[in-house]
Amino acid sequence: MPSLTTSARRVWTSAQLYIGFHRDPNGKQRGTPHVWPPKNARAALHDKPEDQEVFVVVKAADGDASQDVQIKLRPDMIVLRRDCPDTWQGVVIEQYELAVRFGDVSIRINYDGSITRKDADSTTWVEADGGILKKTEFVDAAMSADGTELSRRTPDNLAAITLQGVLSKAR
Repeated sequence: MPSLTTSARRVWTSAQLYIGFHRDPNGKQRGTPHVWPPKNARAALHDKPEDQEVFVVVKAADGDASQDVQIKLRPDMIVLRRDCPDTWQGVVIEQYELAVRFGDVSIRINYDGSITRKDADSTTWVEADGGILKKTEFVDAAMSADGTELSRRTPDNLAAITLQGVLSKAR
């Protein structure tokens, strides 16, 4: 994981607002959208982004187009995307949650502070109260918010540590 640097480094060089028209003036769907930069740098957000969308392209300073970021502005969300395989590829900001995509890992942060992390092999939940749950093909594990209770469930065994003691039982 990269560390934060103390000196500023230029990452982006420019930003351009565009409107993508997915339908022609007669209402027919286009194969590729007609992209137009508005002259006054203002654009209304259309109710149907599949017909017309507003987006900003932010160019990377190093000239690598895979590092460029596209910011899609929609009435119900803001979407950031890029084609870089080594870092984040997408961020979706909605009214009550934020989702980030890193390769095959997705992370969702909800309005109450709870977090869900999913990858190909497992799902981990951090509940709003601090409790943690983890589910894989082989095991379900949980820890209470205060850390006083732990449990692990496999197809063959149930084990738990509670205030009352330790339990390990075949299933």
